[in-house]
Amino acid sequence: MKFAFIISAHNDPIHLKRMIESLPPSSFFIVHIDAKSDLSSFTSLLADNPRVHFIEDRTDVMWGSIGVVEAQMKMIKKALMLHQQEPIDYLISLSGLDYPLWSNKHITSFFESQKGREFIVTLCMEGQGEAEKLYREHRYFNYYSWPYGTLRSKFRVSLRKISYALGIRKSLRFKASGREYTLHKGSMWWAISPELASLALNYWDNNPAYVRYFYDGFAPDETFIPTLTAYSDFANRAIHIEGQFKNLEGITPLTFIDYTNGIKIFTEEDFDLLIKSDKIFCRKTITGKSDQLMDMIDAYRASH
Repeated sequence: MKFAFIISAHNDPIHLKRMIESLPPSSFFIVHIDAKSDLSSFTSLLADNPRVHFIEDRTDVMWGSIGVVEAQMKMIKKALMLHQQEPIDYLISLSGLDYPLWSNKHITSFFESQKGREFIVTLCMEGQGEAEKLYREHRYFNYYSWPYGTLRSKFRVSLRKISYALGIRKSLRFKASGREYTLHKGSMWWAISPELASLALNYWDNNPAYVRYFYDGFAPDETFIPTLTAYSDFANRAIHIEGQFKNLEGITPLTFIDYTNGIKIFTEEDFDLLIKSDKIFCRKTITGKSDQLMDMIDAYRASH
C-alpha cells in the first residue's frame, strides 16, 4: 500500500517533523504551510527527506473559509502528479498537530483489507434543526483573511448577524452545472482514493458554480468534498450517516478528536482513552505539552 499524506499546518515545525517520521516512510508527504507562517522554519527541519513536498504557492488561510479548501486542492493536485510516478492507494488528510496511534504495519494492513472504501462521511444537513443554523448563515467576505478583532473582521461578523436577523437565509439546496445538490457534511480528516480526489480537483477547477456556493458558507472544508461525494459514483463506497448531526467527533472516521470544550490538547493522562478509541490518529498533540504522551504512544506502537 502506498499513501500520500495531505498535511495542513501553520505552527509547531518540531511536531510536524516528528509526526512525518512516525508514519510509513515509503509514503509521500505533501505539506501546506499557511502563508502567514514562516516556511523556512519547517523546510529546514525536513530538507533531507525527499518524500516531503512543500506547496510553494501557499494560501493565506482563514479558518472556516474557502481558503482551507483551496490549500487542500493544491495538495491534492501535487499528490495526483506524484501518483503518476508512483501509484498511490489512498490520500490521507491530516493536520500538522495529529499523531498516529497505530503501528505502521497495522495502518497498512487495515487499508489493504478495506481497499475500495472511501473513508469520508456524508451526512445530509437538511432537516438538522438547530445544527442547520451555521450553514444557513451567509458568511460574507469570509474568503478574506482578515484577522479576528480587527474592524473589518467585526464588520463581517455584524453583517452576517444582521443578515440572519432580517430573515435572509442561505439555502441548503443549490444548482450547479444543471444539477441540484443538497449540502452534506463530513470531516476534513479523511482517506480517499486517487479517483475520488481527482473528481474533487475537477470540481474545483471546472465547476465554478459549484465552488461559488461554498464561498460564503460555514466550514466548506467539511462540506465541499462530502457533498460532491454524495452525488457521485463513489457514494456507495463512502460512509453515509442517517439521522441527526450530534458533533464533529461522531463523523470523523479515522481521527480521535475532543472538541467538547474547545479543541482539547492531549497529554499523558489521555493515553488509555486514545488507545481504546480504536482510531488511527489523534488530534491535537503539541510539542512541550504532549511529549510524554507521544513517547508512550511510540512505545505502544513499537509493541503492536
